[in-house]
Amino acid sequence: MSGAGKLKVTLIRSLIGRLQSHKDCARGLGIRRMHHTVVVDDTPENRGMINKIAYMLNVEEVSK
Repeated sequence: MSGAGKLKVTLIRSLIGRLQSHKDCARGLGIRRMHHTVVVDDTPENRGMINKIAYMLNVEEVSK
């Protein structure tokens, strides 16, 4: 996918007490702990994981 952007994703709510599938989405994005920020490719797979746990994340587009 040429021209795919990047997203900066930060965990702003705790994973404690969440559904296992939500914890798995955070791990799939590479997020390890609270206030941990990762930069991921803007792909449909990553968007799906972000949408599933959007209530726990802060998402920003990374400018080039």
